[in-house]
Amino acid sequence: MRNILFTSFLVAILVCSISGRGTAQNRYIDSLKNELDKRDLPDSSRLKILLDLGNNLYLSNKPEASKYFWQVFQLARNNRNDYYQGEALSGLGNTCYERSEYDSAMYYYHLADSLYATDPSEMARESSASNKASMGNIEVMRNNYETAMQYFTEGIAIMKNSAADNKWQVIGNLYADIGNIYNDMDQTDKALTYDLKALESHKKQSENYLLTGMLELYVASDYTSLRKMEQARTHLTQASHIAKQLNAPAFYYSLYSEWGRYYQRSSLLPQAADSFQKSLKFAKQKGSKFDIMTANKMMGYVLRDMKDYQKSADALLNAFRLVKELNNIRQKAEILKNLALVEAKLHHDHDAVQYYQQYLELNDRLNQSEMQRKINEIENKYQNRQKTDSIIVLQKSAQVQRLELHRKKAINIFLVVGCGILLFFAGLIYINFKRKNQLLKQSEVLQKQEVAELQKAQQIVAMQSVLKGQEQERSRLARDLHDGVGGLLSVIKLSLSGMKGNVFLPEESAQSINNIITQLDQSIGELRRVSHNMMPEALIKYGLKEALENYCSNLNFSGKIKVQLQTYGMEQRMEQSTEIILYRIIQELLNNIIKHAQAKSALVQIVRTGDRFSLTVEDDGKGFDIAAAEGGNNAGLANIRARAAYLGGTVDIQSSPEKGTSVNVEGECS
Repeated sequence: MRNILFTSFLVAILVCSISGRGTAQNRYIDSLKNELDKRDLPDSSRLKILLDLGNNLYLSNKPEASKYFWQVFQLARNNRNDYYQGEALSGLGNTCYERSEYDSAMYYYHLADSLYATDPSEMARESSASNKASMGNIEVMRNNYETAMQYFTEGIAIMKNSAADNKWQVIGNLYADIGNIYNDMDQTDKALTYDLKALESHKKQSENYLLTGMLELYVASDYTSLRKMEQARTHLTQASHIAKQLNAPAFYYSLYSEWGRYYQRSSLLPQAADSFQKSLKFAKQKGSKFDIMTANKMMGYVLRDMKDYQKSADALLNAFRLVKELNNIRQKAEILKNLALVEAKLHHDHDAVQYYQQYLELNDRLNQSEMQRKINEIENKYQNRQKTDSIIVLQKSAQVQRLELHRKKAINIFLVVGCGILLFFAGLIYINFKRKNQLLKQSEVLQKQEVAELQKAQQIVAMQSVLKGQEQERSRLARDLHDGVGGLLSVIKLSLSGMKGNVFLPEESAQSINNIITQLDQSIGELRRVSHNMMPEALIKYGLKEALENYCSNLNFSGKIKVQLQTYGMEQRMEQSTEIILYRIIQELLNNIIKHAQAKSALVQIVRTGDRFSLTVEDDGKGFDIAAAEGGNNAGLANIRARAAYLGGTVDIQSSPEKGTSVNVEGECS
């Protein structure tokens, strides 16, 4: 992922670092502080000076900058000035961003966004668009591309309806941010399209050397990735000319990073290593952990290509230590994979296997999170709608309960009156006779009930033993497959990869080894899938809710069906045996839907209230004849009813041909 510099606040940082470095900036800051000491200074002027001080200091002195931003916020709140409150909060977000504190930064950006929305001025519109870009770039760092794209397009829509002086400059920045997303998704052609749009938008207004230089670097990066080296060198040369007129570590960091990529793709490895070394020096001056990590990572790759494996491992380990602090899973997985390869070249087999196994685990999480991110987008978008639907469901449930109470009360009154009439006409003799008969019948019923309950208890004990044995055997087989066979296949793959690099082989033999490695990759993936289906790791570690989210996400990713999952009251975990049985019931129902229902979508809803649960699975498929299915040899329905009985629950199935199916399971959580 190329470095993200086109958020409005980061552009402001760079401008400050250019115009205010050294003595000139110190004099400017001192002059602002002298103005601030004037007693008769109006609040409007004081707000501007305090904000200017914060914007000039938060790259070089973050604590002092934060102090000024808080003073802006307090003074603006006293004056009920929403715009300056938003600017102060956005400035605090920028400070947190530079410290890589992304959660805190996003918190301040959201508060600023709500304040900008209340101010109709052009300044507020421009700040709102730039703030959207800031939020979008944090989502890019978190790999939440759809949310980031939404923020960027919202910012563009705001500015297209604006009359601000730098309208096209801000739009160009947002186009460049969208280019970043496509670049990160390895869709370089689309990234180049938006980067060229950004350059075109920027040319519609007065030239800004910094922004022009960054756009030249972005376009050069795209051409380098597309291996159009002549065009890449042209734009890199333009950026180098601009760099001579600037004095900004952040710009030099990006410039030398791109020259390094250019030389690396051109197989000029010593020049690439020299460029990345320079980018590392400027990344340290800038103080960004992400940039220092990236520079170390690129140094590691070049040294690996130069076959200096020990120095490559050292650089990659430096990058790995930083990426753990940043908690960037995608970058962490990439570095682990390359560390495994380098350690294998150094014949450090134990370390190589450890790094590769960590890479496989992270890669699995990334594959799951790609689809999970889309589900999160939908859930966030319609969260209020779901809450409203939940309230309606609870209200209807309460109404049904009240009606049921009235009905039972009416029946009881009728029975009492009827019994009174019978007693009146029958007389005392008949009453005694009937009482004796009733006692005899009740005794027989109680005996039958006791026998039935004993039989049911025996069935439940037997069923518990069978289900427990099944799940234990599933867990054992899944663990043996993943840890035993999976680890062995991974070691074989690494050994083949190392042998391929260390032994001269004819082209035909090398191709055969490549085919074997590819088949091993496929076998490892299939093995992980089978072991995951036998006993999902997320179910044991994190509980039913996350396991269902992963399972539904995988079904959505397969394209066979669209599954919507709704959970209520699932904050605390149930007994593990209960969670496993509910997971198997849902798994069986969804498998039946995919195999037989020809449905396009399905809904899975699980609600927990105290020690009770209610599970509903619905689909829009072709439905079926319930009586025929129950009368036939339907093992799937029998399994579902057996598992529900284990939980002391009931199963209610509603279906008819061409009208879909609804299955409701209710029971106890423990």
